[in-house]
Amino acid sequence: MKLVTTLIAAASVVAFSAAAQAEESYRIGGGPAGGGWHPSVSAGAQLLNAELEGKYKFSYSPSNGSVDNVRRTGYGKFDTAWGHVGQIFEAWNGEGLFKEDGKLQDFRIIANVRKQTQIIAVLADSPIKTYSDMKGKIVNLLNKGSGSNVNCNNIMSGAGIMGDIEVKNLGFSDSARALGDRQIDVFCSAGAPYLIPALTQLSITKPVRYISLSEEEQAAVIKTNPFYAAVTIPVQPDVKGMTEPARSIAYDVYWMAYKTMSDDAITAMLETTADPENLKKLAAVAGYWKTLNGNFENLKSLGIPLHPAAAKYWASRGSDMAGVPVAAF
Repeated sequence: MKLVTTLIAAASVVAFSAAAQAEESYRIGGGPAGGGWHPSVSAGAQLLNAELEGKYKFSYSPSNGSVDNVRRTGYGKFDTAWGHVGQIFEAWNGEGLFKEDGKLQDFRIIANVRKQTQIIAVLADSPIKTYSDMKGKIVNLLNKGSGSNVNCNNIMSGAGIMGDIEVKNLGFSDSARALGDRQIDVFCSAGAPYLIPALTQLSITKPVRYISLSEEEQAAVIKTNPFYAAVTIPVQPDVKGMTEPARSIAYDVYWMAYKTMSDDAITAMLETTADPENLKKLAAVAGYWKTLNGNFENLKSLGIPLHPAAAKYWASRGSDMAGVPVAAF
């Protein structure tokens, strides 16, 4: 009897241990308060936990934005997160903001979240018409550590005015309000793809317009930053005061995964979030999700690889994987 009891107890321990091991835990990075990534990724984590309960657990962590996400994923402090292609490119090659880190290559791309554009705006009655007109003016480049801050710096540097502006680094929540109160002259941030909700809302009472790069300035920005693409933002009817299109830059937002994530976890994560019905739910809460896709054309020239599990998943959804670099660890 004692032997039977002992065996039962041992079996229970083994069963409990197996059950405990069955649930893989991962940390998913988000974004700063006031930005679009914070509510979006948080909603995604909640959906994943609800749909995959017992198999995988995703712990959401706020972050300072793209630079923070890429660095923390590169070191494995985040298991998965979103990042701008610019910071991913620099981390992969150990350049720019990641020069002191060296090459961080222990992550892979698993999805294309969306394409964004950089929006530079002023109040409609502002005397600023061009980038050159910004010289001597107060230009908000958003909070340091965010991908938008890097893109703002890159576009101002490419336009040749970075040394001639008074820089402010207000966060997402304060930027539009500061423009409306005339505490800053110029607003710079990422658009998704052509709008920023806070700026659109401001335009209802205080019309705004977008500032356009010249063709030469646009070419100079892209020459220095090969991960950008040229784009012309069409007139946005929802932005009161915008009457002309604006040349700017476009760039991808990619979803990354660190090397310790299992193939099964990555597949389950994509199957859950990219499911059409689930995407509708997520998009209703946070619009960033509605464009989740398997377009990895930009990775061909950048040489940054896609995760094999993600390549298999997106191929099953009909995405063209021809020429896209794919690499296991």
